[in-house]
Amino acid sequence: MTARMVRSAAHRTWGSPACLEQSVALWWLLGRQGIASSVRIGTRKSEEKFEAHAWVERDGVALNELEEAHKRYAAFREEFPIPSGTKK
Repeated sequence: MTARMVRSAAHRTWGSPACLEQSVALWWLLGRQGIASSVRIGTRKSEEKFEAHAWVERDGVALNELEEAHKRYAAFREEFPIPSGTKK
C-alpha cells in the first residue's frame, strides 16, 4: 500500500522520479511506521553503458517493483548501514 502511494505521489510531484528517490522515500515512510526494510542497489552493464537501479526490500521481497526489474541487476551483497545518530 505504502509503495503504491509513494509511486503515485512521485509521478505527480517529481514527474519522472529516479528509482533511488522513490526507494529512499518509501524506506523512510516504512521506517516511520515501524516497518523494517532496506534500500538495495544493483548495477549492470548494458552494451557499453553502466546502469544502476535501487529498490526497497523487506524479508527478501522487493516492495516497489512492478515488473521485478531488480532481477536484471547484480545487487550489492551488503545492505547500506544507517549512519549513527540518524533516527528511523
